[in-house]
This record gives sequence, C-alpha cells and structure tokens, in this order.
Amino acid sequence: MTEQHDPNKHEFQIYLPGLLKVLAESLYSTKKVAIRELIQNAHDSCVRRRVETKEASYKPRIDVFIDEERNTVTIRDTGSGLTKEDVRTYLSTIGRSYTRQLGDNLSIFNPDEASQLIGQFGMGFLSAFLVASEVVLTTRSYKEGSPTLQWRSNGDVHYELEEIADGSIGTSVELHIKANASFMLNEGILSDTIAQYADFLPIPVYLNGEFYPVNAQ
Repeated sequence: MTEQHDPNKHEFQIYLPGLLKVLAESLYSTKKVAIRELIQNAHDSCVRRRVETKEASYKPRIDVFIDEERNTVTIRDTGSGLTKEDVRTYLSTIGRSYTRQLGDNLSIFNPDEASQLIGQFGMGFLSAFLVASEVVLTTRSYKEGSPTLQWRSNGDVHYELEEIADGSIGTSVELHIKANASFMLNEGILSDTIAQYADFLPIPVYLNGEFYPVNAQ
C-alpha cells in the first residue's frame, strides 16, 4: 500500500548560515559567553576523560592563549578529545550533545559524576561564531589508535575535516576573532571574563602560560 502524498504538506528549507547566526545571537546575550561555553566544554571533556579512562596520574588542565598578531584566542584542554565519529555526530550536527548523553548514562550509575557536567557540547559550541569569523578545532581522542583531527568552519553550510600529524590527547579551539569582538584580545578583559565564568570550576584555567590559574578554585 503506497502512502498518499498530501499536496498541502511541505518541508522547511533551512538556510544554515542564517540559522547559525540566529541561533548564536538569540541564545546568548553577550559575546563574552563564548568564552564561558568553550571553557565549560573543555571542563566537561576533562571530566569525561577522568570518568572513562580512570587514569590515576591524569591531571586535568585548561589553557587560554591570546595571539594579537594573528587575532586569535585559543582554548586548549587535556580532556578526552574527539574521534572522527564524535566530530560528525556531536560537533557537526546542531542540537546533539555528547555532554547530555554522557550525563544521562552517568546519572543511572554515578550521579555524583553526572552532576559535574555543566556544558552543552554541540549547542554551546555555536557561541564561538559570536566572536569568530573562523573556528579551527584540533583534537585527538584518548582512545587507542585515534588520529589527530582538524575541523574548521567559518559558519557557513560547509566544514572541513582532515587528519593531521599526531598531537597530544585533548582539544584546542582556535578562534579567529572578528573586528567587533577585538576586545577579547585584551589580556585584562579576557582574564576578568575567565574569572567571572570559571571561578567555581575545580579544574585550573591558565591564561598565556602564567604559573597561577585565573580561576579561584
């Protein structure tokens, strides 16, 4: 039996660049929250590595670097990293979140660990396009044999994904800062922003390789 076609029923046509812009600008009230969301993603990646690997010697760490000459801000973590399937499923599909799925799984067996997950990896990543004309993510999963991957997008309908020379386990997100967000290249402003959003995090956040972390915890 064939399904009857309803001539009055139509599919939405989605213009992805416009959708990304609207989502990013409507979900977040200020450009500074891009730093909050990306640091929260880095934090959750570190929690994921601790939960899934149970490495006794593992020391979680988040670093933020400013490069004024290149107009970039980079957030780097020593977390779990992403496989190619993770990138395609959670990073490049709007609305899906590995953090949410991991939290749902943990809530049954380990609610204390689940309560430590604070970000919305996937949706939160959209905030990067508030401040960046291009985002370059470099990642390597802790899973044995995983390659180092580089994902890049300028917020249009396409993204690029390629394998590059081996890197360390974890993820770095390089933001090519827009002119209207150039205040993020100011070390004082960025330090205050990190302190504002990350003071409660138990994982240290360092700015430009300083000896002491910016966040109080």
